[in-house]
Amino acid sequence: MLSHEPLNRQVPPCPDFAMTGTVDQRSAVLPVLEISSIGEFELRPPRGHHERLATLRQLISHDIPCILWGADALTYAHKIPSSLNEQRILVPDELLDQASAVLQEGCYIPASWDPQCLDLDYSPNAGKPFYLRGIRLKHRDIPEDEPYLLEPLPAHILLLPQSYFGLDVQSKERFQSIVPPFDVSNVNILAPKYHTFLEGLIECLFNPPITPHAIGEVSIITDIGNLIESRVEYPDDDLPRPAEILPEEKQILEELQTEEARWYLGMWFHERRGVGHKDIKDYKRRKTSAMYVPYLYLVGFSPNTF
Repeated sequence: MLSHEPLNRQVPPCPDFAMTGTVDQRSAVLPVLEISSIGEFELRPPRGHHERLATLRQLISHDIPCILWGADALTYAHKIPSSLNEQRILVPDELLDQASAVLQEGCYIPASWDPQCLDLDYSPNAGKPFYLRGIRLKHRDIPEDEPYLLEPLPAHILLLPQSYFGLDVQSKERFQSIVPPFDVSNVNILAPKYHTFLEGLIECLFNPPITPHAIGEVSIITDIGNLIESRVEYPDDDLPRPAEILPEEKQILEELQTEEARWYLGMWFHERRGVGHKDIKDYKRRKTSAMYVPYLYLVGFSPNTF
């Protein structure tokens, strides 16, 4: 059983951890985001956040390519402040078990699924996780009831197969470095570009690991919404009429490189409503038809002619 040591304590000497001194429980929840003007932020990660990325440096040192995902990618790559608790990392499907073994050489041990990530009681998949093939690990020195004890070190790691999001870590052009704001020792850590992030999330909605799964789907839709609202400033009271696509929305559609993502966000922007299971099923049915015309052409414009 893990002991509850004082909150001011030294970080254990795990592989690649160079931090010295103490970590206060609430001293480094998020990187510092300074507002220089509306919609523009300057990211200044505190020194401790370099240590949060130790898991990715450890994988890379063992020749396991990986992609920073989830809240960490939102915060560090796209300047969208998010709660940094569980760290999500994408790896090639065939290296999932190897990646888990590498991290277990250090500070992490196998963990059960967070009950909050299991689907609702009334669901056909009640009690099941959304990411069926994912591997969840926990920091051996962070008790479950004190997840922020050693922050910014992640209390939990969730390793996910890259195929869930239709991504390939070898396709370097779809990713970006996190240097800067981090120093050059992190130069090989990749995060999704803005359009890649959206495309990956939407791919997971189109071909989910398990369906239906309300908890998993809501989490993905929330991330999509956060990415959109980081670049589009909507009126507080009422959205533009469905026919009025904002310039920022057009720019996002122009950047997207997959037909599914263009269709999904085209529906989102035009109709100002959520895109549900029935919509996606209808899209797939129409796409197999010889008379199929991409959604954006049906509404009168092409992503190539904005």
